[in-house]
Amino acid sequence: MKLKIYIVEDSPIIAASLKQLVTCMGHSVAGISASYEEAILELTHTDIDMVITDIMLSGKKNGIDLAAYIKENLNIPVIYQSSITDKHLVYEAMNTQPLAYLVKPVSKIQLTNALLSLAAA
Repeated sequence: MKLKIYIVEDSPIIAASLKQLVTCMGHSVAGISASYEEAILELTHTDIDMVITDIMLSGKKNGIDLAAYIKENLNIPVIYQSSITDKHLVYEAMNTQPLAYLVKPVSKIQLTNALLSLAAA
């Protein structure tokens, strides 16, 4: 199943790497943004199957805020990819019921397993 995935990542290098990983797996990248605000604008006008977001983003709101908005308003599965290991932030992130929480750098195996859990859902 080919998925349309939207990436939210404020590091251009990591965003490009993630885009390459997603496309090499046979999926398409429906868009990339660096902030909560930019993502909200695009997500409401883009047909996507999944969002992969970092927790720390440019701007005042973070990826947890974004995932909460998506869950409440758009009903699109979210995968976190982050280097954050702070227990409080991880707990807060998990309360948004993401499909997965992947630790950077994300490997092809990690992403494949997370995407398989979407197919099984």
